[in-house]
Amino acid sequence: MPRPLCFVLLLLFASAAAAQPEQVVLFPGQMGAELRASLVADYKPSSVPSEATGKDRMYDTIWRTAVDGVDGVVGVYTGFFVPFDCVPNCDPSQDVFNQPNENTQGINQEHIWPRAEGVDGTQAERDLHHLAPTFVRANSDRGNLPFAEIVDAQTDDWYVDNTVTSTIPTADIDAYSERDRNIAFEPREDFKGDAARSMFYVATMYADLVNLAFFDQQVETLLLWQNLDPTDDDEYARTFVITGFEDDKPNPFVLDSTLAHRAFSPQTLSAESDPLADGFALSSAYPNPFATTTTFTLRIVTPQPVRVEVFDLLGRRIAVLHDGLVPADAPLRLTFDAAGLSAGLYVYRATGETFRATRRVMLVR
Repeated sequence: MPRPLCFVLLLLFASAAAAQPEQVVLFPGQMGAELRASLVADYKPSSVPSEATGKDRMYDTIWRTAVDGVDGVVGVYTGFFVPFDCVPNCDPSQDVFNQPNENTQGINQEHIWPRAEGVDGTQAERDLHHLAPTFVRANSDRGNLPFAEIVDAQTDDWYVDNTVTSTIPTADIDAYSERDRNIAFEPREDFKGDAARSMFYVATMYADLVNLAFFDQQVETLLLWQNLDPTDDDEYARTFVITGFEDDKPNPFVLDSTLAHRAFSPQTLSAESDPLADGFALSSAYPNPFATTTTFTLRIVTPQPVRVEVFDLLGRRIAVLHDGLVPADAPLRLTFDAAGLSAGLYVYRATGETFRATRRVMLVR
């Protein structure tokens, strides 16, 4: 018998939440639009700092850190550290932007939700929950590109520290951000979850302003990043530092690891309720993109033998996940384990006597 969705959610997130700092479940039982409305009512700030004040506090307070005993800031996309050395002056934004060597770019302010996608000139543009210090070149090159997982062979530019290269790194590849020119941008691994939670925040708090179509094309990737890079102590502490400048309102997606899925993709958490159009329902895989395993569900009206296979884009069969009878209206849950496979697109196909259906899934490494 299908379990209530709230019970499924708790099972899915119990282990992840236990590993994260001070995680709570906000508005338990609420999903989708209802949940997003509750989040706006309780967590949207009524005011945020001015552009100049917010930028300075972002550098000298919110993202301030010490490296080898020296205070400064680290660019979120590349790990580039710039110290507070009062060159050319002690104004925080000028201090980290202007470097002693005029040929070396410094750090400026990244809008994780791009300004051109609906936040320009609004409170959302100045909301500190999606602003971060970034190496100037990486910021400029990301521009308005959506986030995505990029296959290494399709990456045009790799960013680390204060360098950019077109050559695939041979060591410490997770420390690099990537760009597929004019297509997408992929942050380094340890910032993916942070970026996702900033995107969820803006899409919720400023849904009446922003370009939600821009968000929708990324949401499956962002949900994956939410799982792969959960809130850590630094991110948790940072959201509460921001509250000192924004009406005591933290980013709720940092506090509750279940929120993103409940707010933006509750249907992926339970395929039992998918409609049986044309006599069958083959759910989308979850998570998608995925890094190790992904799961999907098949339901049918008429009991019959069904074969479920996975193929690569060259049409080669990779796996047979099921080959036998499927009873009527009883969910068949299948897991695709991609151990040993290369990153890329794969197709899973269910073939019965009365139907054939395919779905795509992206494997990332």
